[in-house]
Parts: sequence; structure tokens; C-alpha cells
Amino acid sequence: MHERRARLRTAFAVAAAAAACLALTLRLGWLMMARGGRLSERSFDQRMRTIPVLAPRGAILDRAGRVLAGSITAYAAYAVPAEVEGAARTAARLAAVLERPADALSRRLSRRVALVWLARRLTAAQAAAVRRLALPGVGLVPEARRVYPYGPLAAEVVGFVGSEGQGLAGLELSYDRYLRGRDGAIRVEYDARNRRLPRARTSVEEPRPGDTLVTTLDVGVQEMAQEELDRAVAETGARAGLVLVMDVRTGGILALAASPTFDPGAYDRYAPSRWRDPAVSDTYPPGSTFKPITVASALDAGVVTPDSGFFDPGFLRVDGRAIRCWRAGGHGPETLRVVLRNSCNVALGEIGLRLGTGRFYRYLARFGLTSRTGVDLPGEARAIVPREADVKPVDLAVMSFGQTLTVTALELASAIAAIANGGHLVRPHVGEELLSPEGRPLRRLAFPPRGEPVRPAVAAAVASMMEDVVLNGSGKRAQVPGYRLAGKTGTSQVVVGGRYEPGQYIASFVGFGPVPRPQVLCLVVIDRPQGAHYGGEVAAPVFARVMARALPYLGIPPAASARAGKLPPVVPQVAGESPVRAAARLRAAGLTPRRAGKAGAVVVGTWPPAGETAPGGRVLVFDGPGPPHRSRTRSVS
Repeated sequence: MHERRARLRTAFAVAAAAAACLALTLRLGWLMMARGGRLSERSFDQRMRTIPVLAPRGAILDRAGRVLAGSITAYAAYAVPAEVEGAARTAARLAAVLERPADALSRRLSRRVALVWLARRLTAAQAAAVRRLALPGVGLVPEARRVYPYGPLAAEVVGFVGSEGQGLAGLELSYDRYLRGRDGAIRVEYDARNRRLPRARTSVEEPRPGDTLVTTLDVGVQEMAQEELDRAVAETGARAGLVLVMDVRTGGILALAASPTFDPGAYDRYAPSRWRDPAVSDTYPPGSTFKPITVASALDAGVVTPDSGFFDPGFLRVDGRAIRCWRAGGHGPETLRVVLRNSCNVALGEIGLRLGTGRFYRYLARFGLTSRTGVDLPGEARAIVPREADVKPVDLAVMSFGQTLTVTALELASAIAAIANGGHLVRPHVGEELLSPEGRPLRRLAFPPRGEPVRPAVAAAVASMMEDVVLNGSGKRAQVPGYRLAGKTGTSQVVVGGRYEPGQYIASFVGFGPVPRPQVLCLVVIDRPQGAHYGGEVAAPVFARVMARALPYLGIPPAASARAGKLPPVVPQVAGESPVRAAARLRAAGLTPRRAGKAGAVVVGTWPPAGETAPGGRVLVFDGPGPPHRSRTRSVS
């Protein structure tokens, strides 16, 4: 009985073992036939170690093909810790060559990983020294190192890259996906203990270089702008400053200089605040450089005409508060042209009130001042404007002459460019075209206009008034012999913690030329100059020096501007003279005098007043028996 049970158990065990063997055989057969290829690949992948090879980054060029950012061949040192013979000894021999602490290298060489990087961006001499050491487990791979041939020039625009070759700022960041290319790899077969096999299989995937970015920047104009800005900051003791030069027809930025600046090849040696592009990322109160926008808005809305008259007694009372003119005693009677020439806060406040809050804000939006410009640079800020629902009449009056709101330099330049180019709101940009690594054109970058804030006739009228500012007003120091230029000065108080900082100012000037067909706009902002602080004294001369150098360089000769038409003649001072002599002087100035009122012994005044232009050339002459009238002296704004 017991034998029979033993035989049954034995038979059962043999049958179970046979069934198990059959199942294993079938399973192995299925794995080999159905999944053999995939499992073989997975096993191979587990034995392979990948050494990445960074792709050469695409170059950044100025519009003439000069290299602003490029790549040169460098080397990276790596180690396979399992193959290193003595981490401390190997680290000691590498320390001097790699200029790294030996203890730090030893810790890396002791890590239980397949591969570690020891140093990146090695020079050819360092790479040769590592090869001579011939240390087991230590190798080299080629990689690209980023270089900036012009150093700090346009650093805020060009930007810089990180240790892995990734764009971190400026154009390097904005166009990173085009510039970075596709990394390659070297793959080598290792065993389970991370040791290279004697007959290891190796595969190499070549990196694909990045595309080349051609920009609108011009190294020549950029150097001019930077030199004149550095000179102005040094002479005035200013805290900072910027100069922006733009093509008013396309929005292409020719130069964008900042002070202080930094070296993108050694960006980590500077405070992060230095990496910012102030024209893009910072806002400031524009002051009187904003006034052409208010005038253009009012003309386009039909609430004023070029012949509208104003009277400035020295203050404007709104909501029980007195808004005072920058000139003690005011400017007296003025036409709209003279309002802009005199930079009269009182008249501008009145114009803003005529526009009304709703229309004022609609024109802010039309001029692009309630949204970002969409420039192809990172970190763009937007204008800071009070909520429309919170604006009181006194706020509106003050905003009309450039206080209470803040803008970026790029926003202001774009808005003024719309006045210069006949009413087209261009989109500022720096990128122009992408080229393949072989230099073949790939894509022309498109930056379409953003609208038409005012009619062409309005833009032309305001541009003419801005030319008058340069010829006869606060912008006289912006004049360049042989060229007709237009512009506007600005002086604004610095706001700190929501309050005006006593004695701290921002001096600015924005202008364009040559009139009547402008091509180039230049904006100058000087932050907190010491001593003289008016825009006409501090910023206008910088504008003049930049334009005097840039216009001929860009192929715009003085003769092209000199052949253009003339402004209406300016009324000379004839008060106190006899009517006969006054009439003779007016005719000599190209004007047609007409007597108004009763005849008298002496001339007591004219309309338009002395110093103003006379559209149409007609002048009313007032005479009488009283003492001669003397006009007040004008001051800069």
C-alpha cells in the first residue's frame, strides 16, 4: 500500500516537473521568437553608456554680418568612476591642469555613477595637458564654447548662455530653440560593473549646429550710441542711462545702449540687476516727451486745431488744486504749435481735459501704451497707468503732460515713431532673418505693424511742431548742422515708493530725422544727473552727437535734408519800434504785416507773438501810444 502511494507521488512529481519544463521551454521559445529582438535591444541599451556632445550654437550677427555671438571649439573632461585607478591620486594630478580643487575632483571621481563631468569649456592647451596625463577612466569630448567678440557692446540685447549652452538672457534666450541646434552623443558598451568591454561596440551621433540669427543691430551705430552715453553719464555724474536708435519705418532696432553694462562672457561676475535691459524691462515717467502723444490725440479727436489758442497765467486750477506751469508767471497767449515749443504744462492739462478720460485712454491704447510692444526680447514690462475708473480730472490733467503714468523706453519710442512715419504703429524688433548652419536663408522674421493711432495729416502736423521745438524751443541743443530734425525734451521727477523724490530727476530727449521723411529715431534717457537736469541741457546734446555721427554713417547725407522744404517764417521782435520800421522788418523776414486797430506811434505787439512761426506768413500788428511791450524770456523744459 505504501509502495503504491510512493509510486503515485513519484509519478505526480515527475509529471509536474515535466509540465514545468514544458512551460519554461514554451515560454523561452515565445520570448526568443516574439520578444527576442526587443529584449536584446534593452540589454544592449543597459550596457551602453552615453557621453553627450553639445551642438555648436548658431551665431548671432548684426545686419552687416558682423559676429555679435559665436562659438569656438573647446573640450569637456569627463570620467568613468569605475575605471579610475585611485580617485585621490587621479584628482591630485588633474587639479592643476583643470584649475579645480583636488578634494572636489576626488569627490566626483568617487561617485557611484556611470559618468561624471570634471570640467567644461577647456582650452586647447588644457585639453592637450589632460591627454598627456593619459589617466585611466578620464576622457575628453569636443564641445562648443560661446564667445562675444565685442564684449559688453549690446550685452543687454544679445544676452548670454549657461554652462550647458542654454540661452539665459537677451536674444540668446528669445531665439534659443533656433540657436541651440541638436546635441550629439558618443555611446560605448560597458559591463555590469561599469567597466568598458575589451571589444566594446561604439556608436557616434553627430551633433547638428544651430541656426544663425541675423539681427537689425548695427555695430557701428551701437558703438556710437554707447560712446556718447558713457560720455554723458560720466560728465553728468548720472546713476544710469540709455540710448535707443530705431528705424521708424520698420521698427528695427539699430542700437540699444545701456549704462552701466556688463560682459556677457563673464556674466556671473556681475550682479543680476546689471543683466536687465532697461529699455525693455524698466518703466519711468516720460515727462514732456509724452506731450506730442497728447497733442496728436487731441488733433485726431478734433478737440483742438493747429490754430487753437491758449492762455497760460502760470497755473491751471482743477478740482480745487492748482497745477503750476514749470515757468513762473506762465507763458501768456499761445497757439498749439507754441504750446509744444514752450512745453507748457498748463495748456497740455487743458488739452487733456478737453479730450476727456475715455478718449484719452482710447488713444493710449491706440498708441500701444496699455499693452506690451511684443518686442522679441525677454522680460518686457508694460506701462503703468492708473485704472480708468479711478482717474479724476486732476489726474487726467497731470497725465496729459507725462506725469503720474510710467512707460518703458521702447513703448515711448514706438509711439513717437508713429508720429514720425505718418501714423503707423510699428512693432519694435531685433531679429531679422534665420540662416541654416551652411548660411542658406531659412526664414524672414515678420513683425507686422500694430495699427494706425492717428491720421497721416495729424502725424505730419505734430512732426512739424516737434521740428519747431528743435529750431526755436527747448530742443535747440539737439540741432545738427545740415539736417532737419524734430524732437521733444523731457524732465520728470523720480518716483520712489510712490512719492516724488526731491531733487532727483530723469532728463530725456526723443527725436527723429531727417524731416520731412524721417528714417531714424533716437531716444536718450539720463537717470538722475547731478547739477543740470533739464532734458534740453542734458539729453538733447547726446541726441545731437549720436545723430551727427549716425546719419552720415547710415548713408543719409546732409544735402538730402537741406533740399527739403522750409518751416513757416518766425515772427521777429518788433515791439517798441515805429509802425513803418516794424513793417519793413516783417517783410524782410518773409512775412505780410497787417495793421490792427487804431494807428499809433509805436508797435506794442503782434499776433502771432514774437518768436512764433506764422503759418501763411500773415501777421497782425498792434500799435498805440503806450510803452513798448517786451516779451518774456523763454527757458528750457
